[in-house]
Amino acid sequence: MNTRNFKCFQAVYEERNLQQAASKLFLSPQGLSRIIKSLEEEVGTALFLRSKEGFVPTESGKIFYERSKVITRDLNEMLKSIEVLNDRERRFRIGFASGTIRAMDISRIQDVMEANPQILASWHEQENETVIQQVLNQEVGLGLVIGEPSDAHLAAVKLKSVEVALYVYRGHRLWEADRVELQEIRKEPLISMNEKYHVYRDVINACQMNGFCPQIVAKVAEGESIYQLVSHGIGIGISPKFFPDSEKVRGIPIKDAYTWDIYGIYRRDTPDYELIEKIIR
Repeated sequence: MNTRNFKCFQAVYEERNLQQAASKLFLSPQGLSRIIKSLEEEVGTALFLRSKEGFVPTESGKIFYERSKVITRDLNEMLKSIEVLNDRERRFRIGFASGTIRAMDISRIQDVMEANPQILASWHEQENETVIQQVLNQEVGLGLVIGEPSDAHLAAVKLKSVEVALYVYRGHRLWEADRVELQEIRKEPLISMNEKYHVYRDVINACQMNGFCPQIVAKVAEGESIYQLVSHGIGIGISPKFFPDSEKVRGIPIKDAYTWDIYGIYRRDTPDYELIEKIIR
């Protein structure tokens, strides 16, 4: 008798229908029927009465259901406690700001995680400010963020710089340009990453410093979306240069544009400095 069979029994008990329970469990009705029959043979009594109305639990079936629910709950709590303990042992976390996973060498980060079992491997991207606060609150040991934070409690090491480019579609007036100035896109419909991304605020600020507000016609959550919208002529896009040029879209350097800088940040008073240094190196 195992907990998987308990769950199969509980599904039939709750649905009162073999077909519906099997569908819920992603099993065939024949396979589920064999499991119920095996359980009945093991306990030595019928757990259901088969009728036109479906599977009707016997008195033994009702007792079996109540007790199996308690056993399943206790087992789940035990496994959860073990998982929490394991997470404490693997206590060091790395936080990723939106867009950083795309830019970093994932295989290298993965190698470091596998070589250091105290690191809890998780690949969740969050807003830049959220990752900074998690590092300050010691919820995350090392944060990968865009731009260098000014907080005195944080140390920051630049890990990578990505050029920011203007993406234009074939036939656009800037298609043949080797380099563009921001002033040249003053009246252009612009596609940008959304507010979740650091680059969005940087684009707004850069345009305002040049004396105009950009005409943003689309704000997206993925760089691929910029590429797709530009390729269909919806507008031109500004994004870190993640994508190679094609017959439809090309990325043009922006004169005097800043770079999209990724920093590794950590608390200056961290007890995990040696591990952080190893990760950064």
